[in-house]
Amino acid sequence: MIVHLLLGASATITAIPMILFFYIALGYSFINLFNIHAKERPRFIAEIIIYFASFEALGRLAGSDPYIPYELGKYILLFLCPLGIVLNRNVSGKGMIGLIILILSIPAVLFDESGQVTFNDIKFNILGLLNLGVAIWFFSSLNISLKTLINWSKLMVFPIVSVLIFTIIRTPNLDEVEFTLGANFATAGGFGSNQVSTILGLGVFVFAVAILLNYRISGVKWIDAALLGLFTIQGLLTFSRGGMIGGFFGVFVVMFYLTKLSIKERLKLRIPNFKKYILPLGVLLVIVMVAANAITGGMLLLRYMGETQGTLAGSAEKNLNKITTNRSDIFLEDVDLFLDHTLLGVGVGASTYLRNEYKGYAPHVELSRLIAEHGILGLIIFSLFILLLFINKARAPESISKGIILAMFLIGLLATFHSATRTYITPLLIGISCVTIVSNKKGNSKKKPQRPKRQTILASKNEIIAAASEESPSLY
Repeated sequence: MIVHLLLGASATITAIPMILFFYIALGYSFINLFNIHAKERPRFIAEIIIYFASFEALGRLAGSDPYIPYELGKYILLFLCPLGIVLNRNVSGKGMIGLIILILSIPAVLFDESGQVTFNDIKFNILGLLNLGVAIWFFSSLNISLKTLINWSKLMVFPIVSVLIFTIIRTPNLDEVEFTLGANFATAGGFGSNQVSTILGLGVFVFAVAILLNYRISGVKWIDAALLGLFTIQGLLTFSRGGMIGGFFGVFVVMFYLTKLSIKERLKLRIPNFKKYILPLGVLLVIVMVAANAITGGMLLLRYMGETQGTLAGSAEKNLNKITTNRSDIFLEDVDLFLDHTLLGVGVGASTYLRNEYKGYAPHVELSRLIAEHGILGLIIFSLFILLLFINKARAPESISKGIILAMFLIGLLATFHSATRTYITPLLIGISCVTIVSNKKGNSKKKPQRPKRQTILASKNEIIAAASEESPSLY
């Protein structure tokens, strides 16, 4: 935690320490990849993807491109997921959905109805979809325990802590910040507030779930609570709503499924009575939101109510397009393109140049981009995402697994409605949600009975290491 706090702070001055750390850690990870047992390599590749892809946001904020590429997460997913597929060779039905998505995405790359699409346009719009395909294919081939899934969330959140520290340090004195009813770049570290809000919202989700399940990310409960408060207030102050709404929604999904967890399941998973954490967590979040609204002079609440300067002054009508910052009208124009080019769409990247009123605007909603640029094939692709959601839900072994998997999938999916697939968040979270969680019964059926506590304590060093590597039902 200290290392990542320092990385975020140093990146506000120079990107060099972060770049050096990134490549040293990445190189060391690949050395370890070939020193571990072959059966462990697919899981280890997944952990490399989760951790290093999460440096994308910090790299963008620190301006480290090309040393840490602007779309780092997309490149890591695109190159390492196929490697994991080759090493694992475990084919599943969900994996085939990822392969079908890859195949269906190809035709729209081959033509351009606008005549203006560049290679960068194609790369910008297609990489996210390709990432989704390979991530679904690879992660669905993995069988992991619930404990491993929890540990993955820690890997994912450490680089996000660096982003938090960067944005806090780069934020000017709040008395000097002019809060209006639009996105605020000053509180987003000087970068795109929509993307930063998505990252910070994910941090809110991970730390809130850590508190609910009573496990530690930093190692100290009050530090985790403090970081949750900082993630919440900084995310709210970006005035970009989508990412924060997604994070809060994910927390509510997990809470809903926790209420369905039986006492027997809770004891089996060694999960404490989470209900005693709901009230403190709720109070903390309410206090933070009230404080953020006070800091902004009440503008934060108006922003989340969908107000703009025009609607407050009475010069503009408050409608869906105003509330969604023009996204609904862009969506409708994309639908018109779909109706005119239903079969194969207008081609990847071409929708930007073919709209009428919003010509030149990059796609913000992945669903409308899919149908406009890929036609009926894009509609099939999105339908496969929804099918995947129900498959993941049905195959999760118990309530807590269902809650976490569904929350991750929905956070990733919701991000496509305000940021398309601009960040690594969508393919990574949807990919992770496709893993197979091995239930306790299934995971322990072939194992020898565990030693009594005294024998475990007196075990040799090698036995302790071997025991620690086994999948355990404990979340701790």
